[in-house]
Amino acid sequence: MRIRYLILAIAALSLTACMSWFGGHKASAPAQHALMRSLTGQVEYSLSQPLPADAWLEVTLSDVSLMDAPSRTIAHERIAPVGASPVEFMLTYDPADLGKGVDFAVSARLQQGDKLLAINDERVSVLGRSGQGSPVRVVLKAVP
Repeated sequence: MRIRYLILAIAALSLTACMSWFGGHKASAPAQHALMRSLTGQVEYSLSQPLPADAWLEVTLSDVSLMDAPSRTIAHERIAPVGASPVEFMLTYDPADLGKGVDFAVSARLQQGDKLLAINDERVSVLGRSGQGSPVRVVLKAVP
């Protein structure tokens, strides 16, 4: 009799585990993935010397709504190795991460280790009240 109850308890626990696995994890991932958005574009640069093989490019989407506070990063992509200009990027973000922000900007920087090679010196507004959508064009200026 005890063996029968033990087998029934094991079977019930197994079914519960299967239900939570298939019901909980599988259903939420596609729903959350469907809410994601992306912002695409190109980064253009021109350097006086050849691009080092170990250079990398970082593109960032930030909330720049508050003038007296640091910007808040929404999404970023690090591209390595960097190909010839222009370099295409895609920033994937959750619209819920935009929060109450109203001004967003894309920035980019080309680096070799800790050495900054090029950076955009003009604001590239996207989304929000004053920005554009995809595709975005970011132009980098070489750092002397």
